[in-house]
Amino acid sequence: MKNNKKPIIIGAVILVALIAIFAIVYSLNKPATSTGSKHITIEVTGSDGLTEDYTLSTDAEFLRQAMDELAAGTDFSYAGTDSEYGLMVEYVNDERALYAEDGAYWALYVNGEYGQYGADSQPVTDGDKYTWTYEKAQ
Repeated sequence: MKNNKKPIIIGAVILVALIAIFAIVYSLNKPATSTGSKHITIEVTGSDGLTEDYTLSTDAEFLRQAMDELAAGTDFSYAGTDSEYGLMVEYVNDERALYAEDGAYWALYVNGEYGQYGADSQPVTDGDKYTWTYEKAQ
């Protein structure tokens, strides 16, 4: 019996060519990356009074989700403690505000008005500005 490898080699070359053609067609027709439909600003005012602004395009339903997206792509950071009432924000951009120890806390403002919800339940609306401000109790 003759061992003929020529059909196997031809088949392999055809397979590689088809894969290359499919890769080219996909790269020319792949869907464009999209940004979120809501354009928001998250502002941070630290204890020193300095303010940093971050803009974000997101499809997040709640502020915490938008903050997670922002933290993944910028120098913005936050951390806190989860409880039955939601997230208690204790750190923003590595600055700590812990009411039990120093009477300080991170206040959330929405479009300049004191926030009525926490980060977990604050709805995200296109065009809104969310401000985290370091404040001390009087």
